[in-house]
Amino acid sequence: MKENAATHQGRRPGWVDSRTARALVRATRKVREIGSSLVHERKSLPRHGDPVEPRPGTIRVKSDSDKELLEELRKSLKWMKALEGPKADRISKQASAVGGAIKEPRRIPRKRRGTATLHRRAVAVLALTLLIAAAAGWVLFQKGAVQKSPFDFSQPRWKDESATHFNFAAAGDFGGPGNNDSLGLLGRARTAGMSFFVALGDLGYTTDPAGWCTQMKRLLPEIVIVAGDDGSNAGGNMSQYVANCPYPLSSPMVAGSGTPGYGYEYYFDYPRDKPLARFILLSAGLSGVDYNYSRKSPHTEWVEDTVASARDAGIPWVIAGVHKECITVGNDGHCPMGQDIFDELVEAHVDLILVGHDRVYERSKQLRVSSSCESVNSTNEFEPSCVVANGTQGVYAKGGGTVVVVQGVAGRSFDNVAIDGSDRGMGYFDAVMGANANTQGRLSGFGSVFYEVTADSITANTDFCPPDSTGTEGRCTSNPGAVFADRFAISTATGLEPMSYTRASGLVSATSPVSSASSLPQDPNRNGFDQQGLLRPRDERPPLCVWTAR
Repeated sequence: MKENAATHQGRRPGWVDSRTARALVRATRKVREIGSSLVHERKSLPRHGDPVEPRPGTIRVKSDSDKELLEELRKSLKWMKALEGPKADRISKQASAVGGAIKEPRRIPRKRRGTATLHRRAVAVLALTLLIAAAAGWVLFQKGAVQKSPFDFSQPRWKDESATHFNFAAAGDFGGPGNNDSLGLLGRARTAGMSFFVALGDLGYTTDPAGWCTQMKRLLPEIVIVAGDDGSNAGGNMSQYVANCPYPLSSPMVAGSGTPGYGYEYYFDYPRDKPLARFILLSAGLSGVDYNYSRKSPHTEWVEDTVASARDAGIPWVIAGVHKECITVGNDGHCPMGQDIFDELVEAHVDLILVGHDRVYERSKQLRVSSSCESVNSTNEFEPSCVVANGTQGVYAKGGGTVVVVQGVAGRSFDNVAIDGSDRGMGYFDAVMGANANTQGRLSGFGSVFYEVTADSITANTDFCPPDSTGTEGRCTSNPGAVFADRFAISTATGLEPMSYTRASGLVSATSPVSSASSLPQDPNRNGFDQQGLLRPRDERPPLCVWTAR
């Protein structure tokens, strides 16, 4: 049996050798003989009614024929079991016949190949994972939670707004595609929870509006654009900017008189349900648009009516956005916006005018047109009677007049500013920063201005980084505490004290302003340079964080 099993081990199932074939032939032959005998005997049996005696020639079947047949079948079965392919290698060597019967072979389970190896690998991976998790936990325990990168646009972004306040950012004159200073300021606006970003023209100086909009909207989808003068106006590619940076807000947008609306001349109220501010965006002074904003023109009349309807509706604030400025001590003076429309905005008591074009930062005193100030003279002159209040304390009274903020510092190279007395228009301003100088004697910086709006106040904070010092994560990488910073408020509150200005990257202490125009008259209520531009932070409950899926 052992020899036979060894001989046939590993042969394919169903294979029969010659010895087994002979056994099967003998068994078959024996069955035939017995069967023939039975048939013959059946034919020799007496029919019904015949005598009982058997006929002569009757053949009797041997008594042991059944045993022989069973023995032959048992032998054949024994050979067939020994020759089964899949089970041959499972027969135990101790198998033996007792009393002519074969014991059932003991089944030995086979292990899968590689099971032990896979088990060892799983244990190693688990141990490595636990080690990495423990190390990360130790780092977080030692250094605190890691701050999320502003450029991580895969995460849901939040908006710092509620039913009682909202935040927005604004800047103009962006660098070209891939400009890290421009991308960084938008990343910081996203991290700070701005509800939307007002892009005040000169949108990247590029012939690829689709590429510019794509890279910007990946960081902050809610970009509200204002027509600029670098080819992004109606005579250039403004329609492509409108198509690729469409109006993003849920608040209804209302088009200006005879204009395409968004991107040219329009207004919207924010928030939608209970608005705190009306935003009026204009295309004044753009050669590619050529809208007439002279006095009594349809466009100027539309501005008047839009401001008046906001007041009638009880909206607390009116904010205007225009690419080109009027008053400035930068390179492009003489009011390219147009003197008439600028005086109209001031006369209509617009609270805040946001402009770009000049690549500087400038914050004006509070201005007002009156019988003694029929026009805010912008031709290298200064009319003291047009100033209601300076920003010595960094606070202006709500309803007292208009504050102008020039913020063309979104990534293009800076312009110089004339704060040395060569431009008398410096008397209109509280804080100025340019390439060559600023009123704080600090480093110049790129960035945007963050505005928080409530029913009672508008608070503004600059968020600047020195040139080429914005990291890929959007933060300042060098000298964040030495860069120019400004903060002011327009508020119903009175008697506010000067307050320090806290940046996201460090505390900027109050410093004496540096001015090379000290020879000018120092009237603290008119044209002095004694401003600190530093305010005490507003003490109130933390704002509600509204998360969006953007």
